[in-house]
Amino acid sequence: MRYLNSAETRQALPMTDAIRAMEHAFSAEAETPLRTVVGSSLVMPGRLDDIIAVKVVSTVPGDPAGLVVVFAPDGTPLGLVHGPTLTAIRTGAVCGLATALLASSGASTLAMLGAGAMALDQIEAVRAVRPIDRVMVWSRNPVNARLLAEMVGGEHVDDVADAAAQADVISCATPATSPILAESNVREGAHVNAIGAHTPDMAELAPDLLVRAYVVVDDLSAAAEEAGDLIQAGRLPNTSLRELLAGTSPEIGEDVTVFKSVGVAAQDVAAAHLALLNAERLGVGTLLLA
Repeated sequence: MRYLNSAETRQALPMTDAIRAMEHAFSAEAETPLRTVVGSSLVMPGRLDDIIAVKVVSTVPGDPAGLVVVFAPDGTPLGLVHGPTLTAIRTGAVCGLATALLASSGASTLAMLGAGAMALDQIEAVRAVRPIDRVMVWSRNPVNARLLAEMVGGEHVDDVADAAAQADVISCATPATSPILAESNVREGAHVNAIGAHTPDMAELAPDLLVRAYVVVDDLSAAAEEAGDLIQAGRLPNTSLRELLAGTSPEIGEDVTVFKSVGVAAQDVAAAHLALLNAERLGVGTLLLA
């Protein structure tokens, strides 16, 4: 059984591979029970085809601890992957997949709203699928925004509305409990990824934006229980990522698209399994007794 720490997880799961894993996650047969809070941790079991994984990650602020355990079809444990790192990569990757499916092919400007643990992978994922040559970073914490902007060769901005109004793609990854992005901030043809609001009492996107947009969610059942933006706005999604990939979605008639993600276990199964397969090929990680 192989264990991948944070650095090894990144080595074994480059963003292009992670995006490919997300396409598999939303195309293959899957079981994705809703996440459960146990003590101070989130527990997410899931199955993709005949591979099962269970993720346990801490909900304590500033304490990114946790693991994803992957099991073979016969129940044999295949390996352990660093949970917070895998979560950041697969969350970025699913937004990269949505951006590839929904954003204009010539999208070149990205507004990153939020500069926390998820933001770096959000930027990398969008850059992997679109010719982004300008990245604007906004955060309620200007120090974090400046640091992230320097890290990615972007620019720090103080005005969220101004940054969003200039962007072809807007990525939201904040812990906001009231909307930070309004309909008037988003220009025609823009695409929005929103990952921050994962409970009913959280929201990043204003109701008027959701009314205007064509809304895609990662999972219809999970969104109905956890997508605070949609729940508070009383907005039903137009379709899911699975339907979009299958070609069964309604035609897009709206001038703005939104991908709203709360995260589902199939993403963890696909990403962790591929990371372990890549790690075995590369000789990365620590071998443990199963």
